[in-house]
Amino acid sequence: MKRACPRLRCSLLALPVVLLASVALAQVNINSSPNAVGSGARALGMGGAFIAVADDATAASWNPGGLTQLERPELSIVYSWKYGEEDFDSESHPELNGSHDVDFDSLNYLSFVYPFKHTIAGRNLVLSLNYQRKFDFDRALDVYFHDITPLPFGFLFDLGTRVKYRQGGSLSAISPALGFELTNRLSVGVVANIWDESLLPSNEWKERTEFKTRFSINGVIPSFVWGEIVEDYKDFEGTNYTFGLLYRPTQRLSVGAVYHTKFAADVKYTRYFRLRGGVPFFTSAYREEDRRIEYPSAIGVGLAYRFPNDKLTLSLDVTRREWDEFVEVDRTGRRTSPITGLRKNVSFHEPTYTVRLGGEYVFVDANRPKQNYLPSLRAGLIYDPEPAGGRPDRWFGLGQGDGETEKYYGVTLGAGVLIKNRVNIDAAYEYRWGDDVRKDSFSLFGTDADVEQHQFYLSTVVYF
Repeated sequence: MKRACPRLRCSLLALPVVLLASVALAQVNINSSPNAVGSGARALGMGGAFIAVADDATAASWNPGGLTQLERPELSIVYSWKYGEEDFDSESHPELNGSHDVDFDSLNYLSFVYPFKHTIAGRNLVLSLNYQRKFDFDRALDVYFHDITPLPFGFLFDLGTRVKYRQGGSLSAISPALGFELTNRLSVGVVANIWDESLLPSNEWKERTEFKTRFSINGVIPSFVWGEIVEDYKDFEGTNYTFGLLYRPTQRLSVGAVYHTKFAADVKYTRYFRLRGGVPFFTSAYREEDRRIEYPSAIGVGLAYRFPNDKLTLSLDVTRREWDEFVEVDRTGRRTSPITGLRKNVSFHEPTYTVRLGGEYVFVDANRPKQNYLPSLRAGLIYDPEPAGGRPDRWFGLGQGDGETEKYYGVTLGAGVLIKNRVNIDAAYEYRWGDDVRKDSFSLFGTDADVEQHQFYLSTVVYF
């Protein structure tokens, strides 16, 4: 039963909740780049330009068409460490200025590859089983919001809210893969990405927003409201596929293409809301429902060239992802954008085009037919925009936007060594940044952030 209350008092009680609607971020906030790519320190060291290379045990995560290049059974393990910092700046609310950071580490990738030589029509067939942590959701914000609003008859409404926001969790997939050699120059492959919490218990994420609000009129009789909102996503389940091909028109030139299908994942959503203060003094609400999250498709092409001395390889990748297909659907059929939290019919998102350029230099000694230690160096450049609301940065302009993307860039460095042709150890570092981005975080005039992200990958490939 609804409780009756004076109109002004109900409005005051609603203000903290309205504020939280702008402070609490969209329901699916991905701290790392949402343009999911493959894994491996070698590939990362080359800027992630690996679609047309894909010649090690991480091939299934980049282009399964490259699996047929593997001649021996291989085991790959990849560890990652990530650190991210957001430095917010606001013209309209300078009290929001400040930096927020988060760091975490994880097992990023694990795979086993087994090749079958000379199978159907004498062609190579390669099978692999892979685990990859594809999305990270860790994010932390501690902010203070202050606003003074004029009321009729010369009154001033003073509102101050302290918000502590935490988000954590990840999404991973178990991915069996197959690569088959159609001709001496053309190979194809397919990967089934299985997202299932019964197989991967950690496939879930949670958002927790704690707040405390103080408000008064003309500084008289201040009132306090505090509480929390907890949103939990569990039992994530869905499947999508990756199709790839690798074509080698010459011995030194290779062309790759990959297509990631869109898919709908079922998830159990729970939301707990607790409010203390005001009238009534204590309010709580709990909701549980099944939801569906529709993830976008993507297509990528790559080009790689290995120079005649067999030392230098250069590669280039371009990937397009259809972010307007990214939708969350609740039990009533209401469709919202997980990027902005707005209804889908007023939240548009342009596709992103990611461009990756990389190189690898292997210290091959032509005078030594067998090298016990074969070192290599790598570097890469990245243009990696993220989807955003594209809402205009002006007063009363933060409603419907044009979906324009936010620009991010990156540089990578890597090194590796092949030991006695049995063990490969690689390390890579990526620095990724974006200036004046994340306007959707608070949806306030002149409020954005400078973002810096650091990634370190360490991987090992063992050849049997």
